[in-house]
Amino acid sequence: MSSFAEHARRYFVGTAMTPCLRFMSASILKVDGRGLNADFDIIHQLNVRTPPDVRTLLEQGGTGLASGTQLPGMASRLVVELQVVNVERLLNSCGISAEKVTAIGQRGPAFGREFWKQTGSAIVVGDPTILAESTGVTVIDHFEQRDIAKGGSATGIDVLPMWLLLTRPVDSISARPLVVVRLDQAIELFYLPARRKNRPIPGVAYRRMGPGFALLQRLQTICDHQLPAGKSLVEPLRQTMLKADAYDIAADSETQLSTLIESIVDQVPELIQSSTTLNQTLENYWAGEIHHQIEEHFPPTPEVAEIVVLGRGARREMFVKQLADKFAGIPVSTEVSRGWISGSAGASIAAIFATLHIDQVSGNLPDLTGATAARILGRITPGSPGNWRGVLSQLEVAARQTMTLREAV
Repeated sequence: MSSFAEHARRYFVGTAMTPCLRFMSASILKVDGRGLNADFDIIHQLNVRTPPDVRTLLEQGGTGLASGTQLPGMASRLVVELQVVNVERLLNSCGISAEKVTAIGQRGPAFGREFWKQTGSAIVVGDPTILAESTGVTVIDHFEQRDIAKGGSATGIDVLPMWLLLTRPVDSISARPLVVVRLDQAIELFYLPARRKNRPIPGVAYRRMGPGFALLQRLQTICDHQLPAGKSLVEPLRQTMLKADAYDIAADSETQLSTLIESIVDQVPELIQSSTTLNQTLENYWAGEIHHQIEEHFPPTPEVAEIVVLGRGARREMFVKQLADKFAGIPVSTEVSRGWISGSAGASIAAIFATLHIDQVSGNLPDLTGATAARILGRITPGSPGNWRGVLSQLEVAARQTMTLREAV
């Protein structure tokens, strides 16, 4: 017989910096149930703008880390101070006290995938001890590091929490999958099958498509701002991206981005003669390539129920319209139309990672990340004594659960 603790309503908070470093996001989720059978409902979200000096420091630090130098410790403290302010404002605005929150999932800005590959270490900025001490709530962080420690790259690590966030456990065998397009600094595609109760994780899929806004921002800095070009540049751009293996380029790799930009400027110089031409061409290119990748690499059946656009791309009306035109008959929604604060999905994902840790469910999928084994992701920093006792009791409940081999560590 299951206990009340297994089904009691719980609250988890997530805090994460948006990929563009412009905002610190926070989100509080109501969680009913446990593990893969849980229902996750977003209660409230909040963004705090990153001060310009902090953003500049982080941008400079990210470049330094890619080459092996250390980011100043001051940046880590500045980031966590933003997270403390954001979490406190979030809880005050939604009327839920910190005493009711089980744990906080913390994700600061992550830097330097090339550095990760060279050293085997993940670089995430933010101090969990300050967040735990300031809020009295247990903090769970270092999700990427646990995957990397098992030989993974942390690529596609958000698939499982994204699946849990956007689907609900159902009994029906006719429920259809979703496709998520996350267009931000990088372009990522997620195939999320329906979630059936008391069943193992189905065949989720992930595709990385290289840099998105990271490329656009760099090209805009060298744009001449002349009159728009009189011809379409989508096909020349597509050919250039294909030759440069753009899909394999990391959005946070300064060296790879610079090489790609040199190729674009050399092969399609008209692209940077006008900001209008640049934006229209990239939006058209993105829509076309996303359509091609989904058609080529994701299962054709069952038919997709909905396409969800997240990230900065969700605010590009023409891009969303072009994407909807290419997928005639399939509804296309955005984080905006869902009522989510722009860029806040990352904070909700951090909260779900924390939930998975407390419920002792592995959060990485080795087939996607390249890790040698599935692992429970995260590192715990205890909160107040009362909160920590509550966390320990939930961990004890999770330890008594029968887990499938795929979920076990």
